[in-house]
Amino acid sequence: MGEVSAAWFVVVPDRAMASDVLDRLRSHAPQSVPHASGRPWLFGRWPKEQWAFASAGTSLLAVAGRCSLTAQDLTVRLNGVRDLPDVETAVRGAAGSFHVLASVDGHSYLRGSAFGTRRLYWTTVDGVTVCADRARTLAWLTRAAVDTGQLAARLSTVDPLPHPLAGSAMWRQVHAVAPGRAVIVEPDGSHRTKEWWQPSAPHLPLAEGAVALRDVLREAVSLRARPGQILGADLSGGMDSTSLCFLAAEAGARLVTASLHSATPGNEDRYYAPYAAERLPGSESLVFPFAELPGYFAGLGVRHDPADEPTAVTRGRAVQKHLAQALRHRGARLRLNGYGGDDVLLPPRSYLHTLVRRHPSLALRHAAGWRARSRWPLPATARMLFDGRSYHRWLTAAGGRLREPAAGRPGPDSWGMGRAFPCGPPTVPCTSWPASWTLPRRRKHDRWLPDAACTGGSTRRGKRAGSPPSSRTTRRWTPCPPKVRSATTR
Repeated sequence: MGEVSAAWFVVVPDRAMASDVLDRLRSHAPQSVPHASGRPWLFGRWPKEQWAFASAGTSLLAVAGRCSLTAQDLTVRLNGVRDLPDVETAVRGAAGSFHVLASVDGHSYLRGSAFGTRRLYWTTVDGVTVCADRARTLAWLTRAAVDTGQLAARLSTVDPLPHPLAGSAMWRQVHAVAPGRAVIVEPDGSHRTKEWWQPSAPHLPLAEGAVALRDVLREAVSLRARPGQILGADLSGGMDSTSLCFLAAEAGARLVTASLHSATPGNEDRYYAPYAAERLPGSESLVFPFAELPGYFAGLGVRHDPADEPTAVTRGRAVQKHLAQALRHRGARLRLNGYGGDDVLLPPRSYLHTLVRRHPSLALRHAAGWRARSRWPLPATARMLFDGRSYHRWLTAAGGRLREPAAGRPGPDSWGMGRAFPCGPPTVPCTSWPASWTLPRRRKHDRWLPDAACTGGSTRRGKRAGSPPSSRTTRRWTPCPPKVRSATTR
Protein backbone atom coordinates (compact mmCIF):
# COMPACT_ATOMS: atom_id res chain seq x y z
CA MET A 1 0.00 0.00 0.00
CA GLY A 2 2.97 2.35 0.25
CA GLU A 3 2.89 5.17 2.75
CA VAL A 4 -0.20 4.88 4.91
CA SER A 5 -0.62 8.67 4.86
CA ALA A 6 -1.70 8.60 1.20
CA ALA A 7 -5.37 9.30 0.49
CA TRP A 8 -7.27 6.51 -1.28
CA PHE A 9 -10.65 4.83 -1.51
CA VAL A 10 -12.14 1.50 -2.61
CA VAL A 11 -15.80 0.86 -3.49
CA VAL A 12 -17.36 -2.62 -3.21
CA PRO A 13 -20.81 -3.78 -4.39
CA ASP A 14 -23.86 -4.18 -2.16
CA ARG A 15 -23.55 -7.94 -1.71
CA ALA A 16 -21.77 -10.53 0.39
CA MET A 17 -18.03 -10.74 -0.28
CA ALA A 18 -15.17 -12.92 0.88
CA SER A 19 -14.27 -12.04 4.45
CA ASP A 20 -10.52 -12.03 3.78
CA VAL A 21 -10.93 -9.26 1.17
CA LEU A 22 -13.00 -7.13 3.52
CA ASP A 23 -10.60 -7.83 6.39
CA ARG A 24 -7.63 -6.64 4.32
CA LEU A 25 -9.45 -3.43 3.46
CA ARG A 26 -10.57 -2.83 7.04
CA SER A 27 -7.03 -3.32 8.33
CA HIS A 28 -5.76 -0.44 6.18
CA ALA A 29 -8.82 1.81 6.01
CA PRO A 30 -9.37 4.12 8.98
CA GLN A 31 -12.65 5.29 7.42
CA SER A 32 -15.59 3.44 5.89
CA VAL A 33 -19.17 4.11 4.79
CA PRO A 34 -21.86 1.39 4.42
CA HIS A 35 -24.56 0.99 1.80
CA ALA A 36 -28.08 1.73 3.00
CA SER A 37 -28.38 -2.05 3.50
CA GLY A 38 -25.62 -1.93 6.10
CA ARG A 39 -23.17 -3.89 3.94
CA PRO A 40 -19.79 -2.21 3.22
CA TRP A 41 -19.68 0.32 0.39
CA LEU A 42 -16.68 2.58 0.78
CA PHE A 43 -13.30 2.00 2.43
CA GLY A 44 -10.36 4.36 2.50
CA ARG A 45 -8.38 7.19 3.98
CA TRP A 46 -9.29 10.76 3.17
CA PRO A 47 -8.92 14.26 4.64
CA LYS A 48 -12.23 15.40 6.08
CA GLU A 49 -11.96 18.82 4.47
CA GLN A 50 -11.92 17.23 1.01
CA TRP A 51 -14.94 14.96 1.40
CA ALA A 52 -18.63 15.77 1.63
CA PHE A 53 -21.34 13.15 2.29
CA ALA A 54 -25.12 13.14 2.24
CA SER A 55 -27.70 10.39 2.76
CA ALA A 56 -31.46 10.15 2.40
CA GLY A 57 -33.42 6.90 2.62
CA THR A 58 -31.65 4.30 0.47
CA SER A 59 -29.47 6.86 -1.35
CA LEU A 60 -25.97 8.12 -0.57
CA LEU A 61 -24.00 10.81 -2.38
CA ALA A 62 -20.40 11.89 -1.88
CA VAL A 63 -17.86 14.16 -3.56
CA ALA A 64 -14.17 13.50 -2.94
CA GLY A 65 -11.69 16.27 -3.61
CA ARG A 66 -11.97 20.03 -3.83
CA CYS A 67 -15.57 20.85 -4.64
CA SER A 68 -17.77 23.90 -4.28
CA LEU A 69 -20.58 21.71 -2.91
CA THR A 70 -20.83 21.29 0.86
CA ALA A 71 -22.51 18.47 2.75
CA GLN A 72 -25.54 20.72 3.19
CA ASP A 73 -25.66 21.36 -0.56
CA LEU A 74 -25.51 17.62 -1.26
CA THR A 75 -28.30 16.92 1.20
CA VAL A 76 -30.60 19.35 -0.59
CA ARG A 77 -29.67 18.04 -4.04
CA LEU A 78 -29.96 14.40 -3.00
CA ASN A 79 -33.70 14.90 -2.48
CA GLY A 80 -34.06 15.00 -6.26
CA VAL A 81 -32.19 11.73 -6.85
CA ARG A 82 -34.57 8.86 -7.64
CA ASP A 83 -32.28 6.78 -9.87
CA LEU A 84 -28.68 6.78 -11.08
CA PRO A 85 -29.27 9.15 -14.04
CA ASP A 86 -30.25 11.81 -11.49
CA VAL A 87 -26.79 11.81 -9.90
CA GLU A 88 -25.21 14.02 -12.58
CA THR A 89 -28.10 16.44 -12.25
CA ALA A 90 -27.44 16.62 -8.51
CA VAL A 91 -23.81 17.72 -8.97
CA ARG A 92 -24.34 19.86 -12.07
CA GLY A 93 -22.59 23.22 -11.94
CA ALA A 94 -20.18 22.26 -9.16
CA ALA A 95 -16.69 23.71 -9.47
CA GLY A 96 -13.48 21.96 -8.50
CA SER A 97 -11.63 18.71 -9.08
CA PHE A 98 -13.37 15.75 -7.48
CA HIS A 99 -14.76 12.23 -7.71
CA VAL A 100 -18.50 11.62 -7.56
CA LEU A 101 -19.69 8.52 -5.69
CA ALA A 102 -23.31 7.51 -5.23
CA SER A 103 -25.26 4.49 -4.03
CA VAL A 104 -28.96 4.35 -4.92
CA ASP A 105 -30.86 1.26 -3.77
CA GLY A 106 -27.55 -0.64 -3.77
CA HIS A 107 -26.56 0.43 -7.30
CA SER A 108 -23.26 2.36 -7.29
CA TYR A 109 -22.40 5.22 -9.64
CA LEU A 110 -18.76 6.35 -9.70
CA ARG A 111 -16.83 8.76 -11.87
CA GLY A 112 -13.72 10.90 -11.84
CA SER A 113 -13.04 14.20 -13.54
CA ALA A 114 -13.64 14.86 -17.23
CA PHE A 115 -9.98 15.17 -18.19
CA GLY A 116 -8.45 12.44 -16.05
CA THR A 117 -6.98 14.47 -13.18
CA ARG A 118 -8.96 12.16 -10.92
CA ARG A 119 -9.03 8.65 -12.29
CA LEU A 120 -10.97 5.45 -11.60
CA TYR A 121 -9.87 1.83 -11.95
CA TRP A 122 -11.64 -1.49 -11.56
CA THR A 123 -10.77 -5.13 -11.12
CA THR A 124 -12.55 -8.39 -10.37
CA VAL A 125 -12.25 -9.97 -6.93
CA ASP A 126 -13.94 -13.35 -6.48
CA GLY A 127 -16.11 -12.65 -9.51
CA VAL A 128 -17.35 -9.22 -8.43
CA THR A 129 -16.27 -5.73 -9.48
CA VAL A 130 -14.24 -3.60 -7.09
CA CYS A 131 -13.34 0.01 -7.95
CA ALA A 132 -10.72 2.42 -6.62
CA ASP A 133 -9.17 5.78 -7.34
CA ARG A 134 -5.68 4.26 -7.53
CA ALA A 135 -4.57 1.37 -9.69
CA ARG A 136 -1.90 0.37 -7.20
CA THR A 137 -4.54 -0.07 -4.47
CA LEU A 138 -6.32 -2.69 -6.58
CA ALA A 139 -2.97 -4.26 -7.49
CA TRP A 140 -2.23 -4.59 -3.77
CA LEU A 141 -5.68 -6.02 -3.08
CA THR A 142 -5.43 -8.66 -5.83
CA ARG A 143 -1.64 -9.18 -5.68
CA ALA A 144 -1.53 -8.36 -9.39
CA ALA A 145 1.71 -8.54 -11.37
CA VAL A 146 3.14 -5.60 -13.27
CA ASP A 147 2.16 -5.53 -16.95
CA THR A 148 5.58 -5.46 -18.61
CA GLY A 149 4.01 -4.47 -21.93
CA GLN A 150 2.60 -1.30 -20.38
CA LEU A 151 5.94 -0.60 -18.72
CA ALA A 152 7.82 -0.97 -22.00
CA ALA A 153 5.34 1.30 -23.79
CA ARG A 154 5.89 4.08 -21.26
CA LEU A 155 9.65 3.86 -21.71
CA SER A 156 9.35 4.05 -25.48
CA THR A 157 8.69 7.78 -25.92
CA VAL A 158 9.71 11.11 -24.46
CA ASP A 159 6.22 12.41 -25.23
CA PRO A 160 2.94 11.23 -23.71
CA LEU A 161 1.90 7.87 -25.07
CA PRO A 162 -0.39 8.05 -28.10
CA HIS A 163 -4.03 7.06 -27.92
CA PRO A 164 -5.15 4.35 -27.12
CA LEU A 165 -2.00 3.37 -25.19
CA ALA A 166 -2.17 6.29 -22.77
CA GLY A 167 -3.98 5.96 -19.48
CA SER A 168 -4.00 2.18 -19.09
CA ALA A 169 -3.20 0.61 -15.73
CA MET A 170 0.29 -0.71 -15.05
CA TRP A 171 -0.88 -4.00 -13.54
CA ARG A 172 -2.44 -7.07 -15.09
CA GLN A 173 -6.16 -7.52 -14.38
CA VAL A 174 -6.46 -3.87 -13.28
CA HIS A 175 -8.39 -1.76 -15.78
CA ALA A 176 -8.60 2.00 -16.21
CA VAL A 177 -11.88 3.84 -16.71
CA ALA A 178 -11.54 6.36 -19.51
CA PRO A 179 -11.91 10.02 -18.52
CA GLY A 180 -15.42 11.20 -19.25
CA ARG A 181 -16.94 7.79 -18.47
CA ALA A 182 -18.62 6.59 -15.28
CA VAL A 183 -18.76 3.10 -13.76
CA ILE A 184 -22.07 1.61 -12.65
CA VAL A 185 -21.66 -1.33 -10.26
CA GLU A 186 -24.76 -3.48 -9.80
CA PRO A 187 -25.65 -5.25 -6.53
CA ASP A 188 -24.76 -8.61 -8.11
CA GLY A 189 -21.17 -7.40 -8.64
CA SER A 190 -21.36 -6.85 -12.39
CA HIS A 191 -20.53 -3.48 -13.89
CA ARG A 192 -20.81 -1.34 -17.00
CA THR A 193 -19.50 2.05 -18.04
CA LYS A 194 -21.34 4.96 -19.60
CA GLU A 195 -20.36 8.33 -20.96
CA TRP A 196 -21.18 11.23 -18.66
CA TRP A 197 -19.19 13.98 -20.41
CA GLN A 198 -18.13 14.86 -23.94
CA PRO A 199 -16.42 17.98 -25.31
CA SER A 200 -18.71 20.71 -26.50
CA ALA A 201 -18.58 21.97 -30.07
CA PRO A 202 -15.90 24.66 -30.60
CA HIS A 203 -18.37 27.42 -31.43
CA LEU A 204 -17.04 30.38 -29.42
CA PRO A 205 -14.74 33.00 -30.98
CA LEU A 206 -11.33 33.22 -29.32
CA ALA A 207 -12.14 36.41 -27.40
CA GLU A 208 -15.33 34.97 -25.90
CA GLY A 209 -13.63 31.68 -25.12
CA ALA A 210 -10.86 33.53 -23.27
CA VAL A 211 -13.44 35.25 -21.05
CA ALA A 212 -15.09 31.91 -20.27
CA LEU A 213 -11.70 30.36 -19.46
CA ARG A 214 -10.85 33.24 -17.13
CA ASP A 215 -14.18 32.82 -15.32
CA VAL A 216 -13.75 29.11 -14.66
CA LEU A 217 -10.13 29.61 -13.60
CA ARG A 218 -11.21 32.35 -11.21
CA GLU A 219 -13.82 30.04 -9.68
CA ALA A 220 -11.32 27.19 -9.39
CA VAL A 221 -8.68 29.36 -7.73
CA SER A 222 -11.22 30.84 -5.31
CA LEU A 223 -11.85 27.32 -3.97
CA ARG A 224 -8.22 27.17 -2.90
CA ALA A 225 -7.39 30.80 -2.09
CA ARG A 226 -9.18 32.38 0.86
CA PRO A 227 -8.99 36.03 1.93
CA GLY A 228 -6.03 36.48 4.28
CA GLN A 229 -4.76 32.93 3.74
CA ILE A 230 -0.99 32.53 3.29
CA LEU A 231 -0.72 30.71 -0.02
CA GLY A 232 2.37 29.39 -1.74
CA ALA A 233 2.50 29.69 -5.52
CA ASP A 234 4.94 29.00 -8.32
CA LEU A 235 5.75 32.09 -10.37
CA SER A 236 7.77 31.02 -13.38
CA GLY A 237 7.01 34.05 -15.51
CA GLY A 238 5.03 31.90 -17.92
CA MET A 239 1.38 32.54 -18.65
CA ASP A 240 0.07 29.56 -16.69
CA SER A 241 1.49 30.08 -13.19
CA THR A 242 1.50 33.88 -13.54
CA SER A 243 -2.23 33.93 -14.33
CA LEU A 244 -2.98 31.77 -11.29
CA CYS A 245 -0.96 34.08 -9.04
CA PHE A 246 -2.96 37.15 -10.08
CA LEU A 247 -6.25 35.30 -9.64
CA ALA A 248 -5.17 34.17 -6.16
CA ALA A 249 -4.21 37.73 -5.26
CA GLU A 250 -7.59 38.90 -6.55
CA ALA A 251 -9.23 36.37 -4.20
CA GLY A 252 -7.46 38.04 -1.26
CA ALA A 253 -4.75 35.46 -0.51
CA ARG A 254 -1.39 36.55 0.90
CA LEU A 255 0.99 35.11 -1.69
CA VAL A 256 4.47 33.72 -1.15
CA THR A 257 5.80 33.08 -4.66
CA ALA A 258 8.65 30.79 -5.71
CA SER A 259 10.62 31.57 -8.87
CA LEU A 260 13.55 29.62 -10.31
CA HIS A 261 16.30 31.82 -11.71
CA SER A 262 18.16 30.55 -14.75
CA ALA A 263 20.86 32.56 -16.49
CA THR A 264 20.44 30.54 -19.68
CA PRO A 265 20.54 32.86 -22.73
CA GLY A 266 17.12 33.24 -24.30
CA ASN A 267 15.25 32.46 -21.08
CA GLU A 268 12.72 35.30 -21.01
CA ASP A 269 10.91 33.98 -17.93
CA ARG A 270 13.65 35.36 -15.67
CA TYR A 271 12.56 38.86 -16.71
CA TYR A 272 8.81 38.30 -16.58
CA ALA A 273 8.79 36.62 -13.15
CA PRO A 274 10.14 39.66 -11.22
CA TYR A 275 8.05 41.97 -13.39
CA ALA A 276 4.92 40.09 -12.32
CA ALA A 277 6.03 39.78 -8.68
CA GLU A 278 6.34 43.56 -8.37
CA ARG A 279 2.70 43.90 -9.42
CA LEU A 280 1.24 41.32 -7.04
CA PRO A 281 -0.18 43.25 -4.07
CA GLY A 282 1.21 42.25 -0.67
CA SER A 283 3.16 39.27 -1.99
CA GLU A 284 6.54 37.95 -0.87
CA SER A 285 8.84 36.80 -3.65
CA LEU A 286 11.36 33.98 -3.18
CA VAL A 287 13.96 33.51 -5.92
CA PHE A 288 15.98 30.29 -6.15
CA PRO A 289 19.08 30.22 -8.40
CA PHE A 290 19.52 26.80 -9.98
CA ALA A 291 23.04 26.57 -8.57
CA GLU A 292 21.62 26.59 -5.03
CA LEU A 293 19.02 23.85 -5.63
CA PRO A 294 19.46 20.07 -5.30
CA GLY A 295 20.50 18.38 -8.51
CA TYR A 296 18.15 16.38 -10.67
CA PHE A 297 17.69 12.80 -9.41
CA ALA A 298 18.94 13.77 -5.94
CA GLY A 299 17.41 11.53 -3.28
CA LEU A 300 16.25 9.04 -5.87
CA GLY A 301 16.78 6.15 -3.46
CA VAL A 302 14.48 7.59 -0.80
CA ARG A 303 11.13 5.80 -0.63
CA HIS A 304 8.05 7.91 -1.36
CA ASP A 305 4.36 7.34 -1.87
CA PRO A 306 4.40 5.56 -5.25
CA ALA A 307 2.49 6.82 -8.24
CA ASP A 308 0.23 4.72 -10.46
CA GLU A 309 2.74 4.80 -13.32
CA PRO A 310 6.30 5.94 -14.12
CA THR A 311 6.61 9.71 -14.07
CA ALA A 312 9.29 12.23 -15.01
CA VAL A 313 8.39 14.15 -11.84
CA THR A 314 10.73 11.78 -9.98
CA ARG A 315 13.82 13.46 -11.37
CA GLY A 316 12.97 16.81 -9.78
CA ARG A 317 11.43 15.55 -6.54
CA ALA A 318 14.27 16.94 -4.38
CA VAL A 319 13.95 20.35 -6.03
CA GLN A 320 10.22 20.48 -5.40
CA LYS A 321 10.67 19.38 -1.80
CA HIS A 322 13.20 22.20 -1.30
CA LEU A 323 10.75 24.76 -2.66
CA ALA A 324 7.84 23.39 -0.63
CA GLN A 325 9.85 23.52 2.59
CA ALA A 326 10.75 27.16 1.94
CA LEU A 327 7.08 28.00 1.38
CA ARG A 328 6.04 26.13 4.50
CA HIS A 329 8.64 28.03 6.54
CA ARG A 330 6.79 31.21 5.60
CA GLY A 331 3.42 29.87 6.68
CA ALA A 332 2.01 28.38 3.46
CA ARG A 333 0.05 25.13 3.73
CA LEU A 334 -1.07 24.97 0.11
CA ARG A 335 0.81 25.58 -3.11
CA LEU A 336 -0.57 26.56 -6.51
CA ASN A 337 1.31 25.69 -9.67
CA GLY A 338 0.69 25.86 -13.37
CA TYR A 339 1.55 22.28 -14.32
CA GLY A 340 -0.41 21.27 -17.40
CA GLY A 341 -1.26 24.81 -18.51
CA ASP A 342 0.89 24.66 -21.62
CA ASP A 343 -0.45 21.20 -22.47
CA VAL A 344 -4.05 22.39 -22.20
CA LEU A 345 -3.71 25.61 -24.20
CA LEU A 346 -1.02 24.87 -26.78
CA PRO A 347 -2.30 23.01 -29.86
CA PRO A 348 -0.72 19.66 -30.76
CA ARG A 349 1.97 20.24 -33.35
CA SER A 350 0.21 17.81 -35.68
CA TYR A 351 -2.30 20.60 -36.48
CA LEU A 352 0.27 21.85 -39.01
CA HIS A 353 -0.52 18.85 -41.23
CA THR A 354 -4.13 19.96 -41.71
CA LEU A 355 -3.31 23.68 -41.74
CA VAL A 356 -0.88 23.35 -44.66
CA ARG A 357 -3.72 21.93 -46.80
CA ARG A 358 -6.12 24.74 -45.93
CA HIS A 359 -3.87 27.77 -45.50
CA PRO A 360 -0.42 26.91 -46.92
CA SER A 361 1.28 30.26 -46.32
CA LEU A 362 0.06 30.47 -42.73
CA ALA A 363 1.10 26.87 -42.09
CA LEU A 364 4.61 27.49 -43.38
CA ARG A 365 5.00 30.50 -41.07
CA HIS A 366 3.80 28.41 -38.13
CA ALA A 367 6.12 25.56 -39.11
CA ALA A 368 9.06 27.97 -39.24
CA GLY A 369 8.22 29.11 -35.71
CA TRP A 370 8.02 25.55 -34.44
CA ARG A 371 11.33 24.73 -36.14
CA ALA A 372 13.03 27.67 -34.45
CA ARG A 373 11.51 26.88 -31.06
CA SER A 374 12.18 23.14 -31.08
CA ARG A 375 15.15 23.01 -33.47
CA TRP A 376 13.47 20.60 -35.83
CA PRO A 377 15.55 19.37 -38.77
CA LEU A 378 14.17 20.63 -42.08
CA PRO A 379 13.74 17.14 -43.65
CA ALA A 380 11.78 15.89 -40.62
CA THR A 381 9.57 18.99 -40.69
CA ALA A 382 8.80 18.44 -44.36
CA ARG A 383 7.97 14.77 -43.76
CA MET A 384 5.54 15.71 -41.00
CA LEU A 385 3.74 18.25 -43.19
CA PHE A 386 3.29 15.96 -46.17
CA ASP A 387 2.92 12.51 -44.57
CA GLY A 388 -0.53 11.30 -45.65
CA ARG A 389 -0.70 8.13 -43.55
CA SER A 390 -3.73 7.43 -41.38
CA TYR A 391 -3.35 7.35 -37.61
CA HIS A 392 -3.70 3.57 -37.63
CA ARG A 393 -0.89 3.17 -40.20
CA TRP A 394 1.36 5.64 -38.40
CA LEU A 395 0.89 4.00 -35.00
CA THR A 396 1.57 0.53 -36.40
CA ALA A 397 4.73 1.79 -38.11
CA ALA A 398 5.86 3.56 -34.94
CA GLY A 399 5.56 0.31 -33.02
CA GLY A 400 7.60 -1.46 -35.66
CA ARG A 401 10.45 1.04 -35.23
CA LEU A 402 10.81 0.66 -31.47
CA ARG A 403 13.95 -1.46 -31.74
CA GLU A 404 15.69 0.88 -34.15
CA PRO A 405 18.41 3.11 -32.69
CA ALA A 406 17.55 6.78 -32.28
CA ALA A 407 19.12 8.94 -34.99
CA GLY A 408 20.40 12.39 -34.08
CA ARG A 409 18.12 15.14 -32.80
CA PRO A 410 14.50 13.96 -32.81
CA GLY A 411 12.12 15.84 -35.05
CA PRO A 412 8.34 15.92 -35.39
CA ASP A 413 6.98 12.48 -36.20
CA SER A 414 3.82 12.98 -38.25
CA TRP A 415 1.17 12.37 -35.58
CA GLY A 416 3.50 13.73 -32.93
CA MET A 417 5.31 11.11 -30.83
CA GLY A 418 9.05 10.58 -30.54
CA ARG A 419 10.94 7.53 -29.28
CA ALA A 420 13.09 7.51 -26.16
CA PHE A 421 14.78 4.11 -25.89
CA PRO A 422 18.39 4.62 -24.69
CA CYS A 423 20.01 3.17 -27.79
CA GLY A 424 22.97 5.53 -27.65
CA PRO A 425 24.46 7.20 -30.73
CA PRO A 426 23.29 5.95 -34.14
CA THR A 427 26.54 4.01 -34.54
CA VAL A 428 25.82 1.89 -31.45
CA PRO A 429 23.67 -1.14 -32.34
CA CYS A 430 20.72 -1.94 -30.13
CA THR A 431 22.24 -5.34 -29.38
CA SER A 432 24.47 -3.50 -26.90
CA TRP A 433 21.52 -2.59 -24.66
CA PRO A 434 21.50 -4.06 -21.16
CA ALA A 435 19.18 -7.05 -20.98
CA SER A 436 16.76 -5.13 -18.78
CA TRP A 437 16.09 -2.72 -21.67
CA THR A 438 15.17 -5.40 -24.19
CA LEU A 439 11.56 -5.69 -25.37
CA PRO A 440 10.01 -9.14 -25.59
CA ARG A 441 10.75 -10.69 -28.96
CA ARG A 442 7.25 -12.18 -29.31
CA ARG A 443 5.60 -9.33 -31.18
CA LYS A 444 2.10 -10.67 -30.57
CA HIS A 445 2.64 -9.92 -26.88
CA ASP A 446 3.92 -6.36 -27.39
CA ARG A 447 1.53 -3.76 -26.03
CA TRP A 448 2.00 -1.29 -28.90
CA LEU A 449 0.81 -3.37 -31.85
CA PRO A 450 -2.49 -4.92 -30.66
CA ASP A 451 -3.75 -1.53 -29.51
CA ALA A 452 -2.91 0.04 -32.87
CA ALA A 453 -5.58 -2.11 -34.49
CA CYS A 454 -8.45 -0.20 -32.87
CA THR A 455 -7.40 3.35 -33.81
CA GLY A 456 -9.32 3.82 -37.05
CA GLY A 457 -8.24 5.28 -40.36
CA SER A 458 -8.44 9.06 -39.89
CA THR A 459 -5.82 11.09 -41.77
CA ARG A 460 -6.85 14.48 -40.38
CA ARG A 461 -4.53 15.89 -37.73
CA GLY A 462 -5.28 18.43 -35.02
CA LYS A 463 -9.06 17.97 -35.02
CA ARG A 464 -11.24 17.95 -31.91
CA ALA A 465 -11.69 14.42 -30.66
CA GLY A 466 -13.05 12.60 -27.66
CA SER A 467 -9.89 10.63 -26.96
CA PRO A 468 -8.58 11.00 -23.40
CA PRO A 469 -5.78 13.45 -22.67
CA SER A 470 -2.26 12.32 -22.03
CA SER A 471 -1.24 11.05 -18.64
CA ARG A 472 1.52 13.64 -18.52
CA THR A 473 -1.01 16.44 -18.60
CA THR A 474 -3.45 14.92 -16.16
CA ARG A 475 -1.29 13.28 -13.53
CA ARG A 476 1.53 15.73 -12.87
CA TRP A 477 1.90 16.60 -9.23
CA THR A 478 4.23 18.34 -6.82
CA PRO A 479 5.52 16.34 -3.85
CA CYS A 480 5.37 18.39 -0.65
CA PRO A 481 6.34 17.74 2.97
CA PRO A 482 3.55 17.14 5.50
CA LYS A 483 0.96 19.91 5.80
CA VAL A 484 2.02 21.55 2.52
CA ARG A 485 -0.12 20.30 -0.34
CA SER A 486 -0.09 21.22 -3.99
CA ALA A 487 -3.41 22.37 -5.41
CA THR A 488 -2.88 20.10 -8.42
CA THR A 489 -2.30 16.95 -6.37
CA ARG A 490 -4.95 14.42 -5.52
